[in-house]
Amino acid sequence: MKKILTLSAMLMMACLTSLAQVIVNPRVESSDDYNTIITKVESDAKFTVINFEYTANSDNSWVQLNKEIYIQTDQGNTHYNYVKSENIAMVPAKHTLAKAGEKLLFKVYFQKIPQAAKSIDIIERAGRRRDGINFFNFYNVDITHSYPGEQHVKITDVVLLPPPPPVNMMGQPSTGTNEMANAMNAMGPMYSTLAKSMLDAQLDYYKQPGKLTELAKLTKEYFDALTKVGFTYDQALKIITSNSLIPKSGLNAQ
Repeated sequence: MKKILTLSAMLMMACLTSLAQVIVNPRVESSDDYNTIITKVESDAKFTVINFEYTANSDNSWVQLNKEIYIQTDQGNTHYNYVKSENIAMVPAKHTLAKAGEKLLFKVYFQKIPQAAKSIDIIERAGRRRDGINFFNFYNVDITHSYPGEQHVKITDVVLLPPPPPVNMMGQPSTGTNEMANAMNAMGPMYSTLAKSMLDAQLDYYKQPGKLTELAKLTKEYFDALTKVGFTYDQALKIITSNSLIPKSGLNAQ
């Protein structure tokens, strides 16, 4: 009798395991909303549940959800529709966050997707708007592997070398600080003029029709590529803000 009970319990646990699936921090190929990440994808006998984390990018940022949001899988064109949600305002209501950097965690329940699905698209509203409003559109979300911890970037040790000895205008070792100071003072006006010319040329270039749009698209592709190779949302955001694709001049116009 004990053996039968044990076997029944094992079979029940196996069935529950096959019905429930949890993927933590899934990789996302691209997204239309830089402020929101997917923290978890859960599937049980009734629903597929997506856990989101929204981060306010400015004071008084607001967020809302359209009930038209749905899931589409790599198994076909069927739409798995919205069922219910938790901790998120539904259109036309808005959830406002007072300070930049504040986070909002919320869940969205969808109709259960096929167990054989390997990736999903989450579509709130297809296409982009020109008024700056972003939708919860996430493409090619991997639901086969979890990434529970942040992936840290190894930084190679930096060795600081001593500065080279000062030289004079002829390239010969300098005999004192006065000579170097005089040379730098003489180069000051030329340095300032060169800096201004480079800055003006850069501004004129980006004033050309379509250049800013082209740069915006390139920046979006850069961000998506960073997240695709394994950088977290926060890491990718820091990289694109600290290493802009706009070339920076080492000169400061005066």
